[in-house]
Amino acid sequence: MNVMTPTIFICYRGSDEPWAPDVVYTALADRFGAAAVFKAGFSLLPGEDYPSLLEEMAASCPVMLVCIGPRWLGARDAHGARRIDEKDDWVHREIELALQAHNHVIPLLLGNPDEVAVPTPEELPPDLAPLSLRQGFRLQRGGQLKTTLPLLADRLIELVPALGRPQPTSMPAATGLMITQNVGKLDGKAIGVQAPEGTALSGDLAQTIDAVGETGFAIGLEIQQRQGR
Repeated sequence: MNVMTPTIFICYRGSDEPWAPDVVYTALADRFGAAAVFKAGFSLLPGEDYPSLLEEMAASCPVMLVCIGPRWLGARDAHGARRIDEKDDWVHREIELALQAHNHVIPLLLGNPDEVAVPTPEELPPDLAPLSLRQGFRLQRGGQLKTTLPLLADRLIELVPALGRPQPTSMPAATGLMITQNVGKLDGKAIGVQAPEGTALSGDLAQTIDAVGETGFAIGLEIQQRQGR
């Protein structure tokens, strides 16, 4: 885990609009730096004690983005019960901790207004009912993301001005490195993989992946030392 505490926690349910958490993570990490954004799929390292870390991050990150799509409320467990009603459901637990900590909890609405809205108090379990009073932000899949994602980042700076501090643009290049897995791309940025914070990529590696972000490093690229170098 990074020594620096992240600022933005992305809360999501994998079965509901699975495209969105990765897209949001990539955009915000490229804007603010990977250390500023926590998403379980990218930020947790193999072997880490994920229950305690998830709880710690959900409570300590000043901002939580709750990804809510058309299937968010209706997701059910194997017995047919709504998962959001279960105290041991991770989405429930993460939101509960963020609300208790009085963090900025933002419903991130994934879809058209006729598909998804901020849940009403009656639709939520009592301990999550305050979520219904939080102003939401809407993302719609497609070309509008090119304008709405930067706008989301701007609004987060208004909530946490420290996010607006300039990020370093010149970092030491990583040499003697090799890719250990395939790299997915979104608008020329690497997604779905990990890299050491503050690592810049150069030379043949950068040309191979074509994924160096504006901050000078590829978001989430997993790399390892080349043997014999």
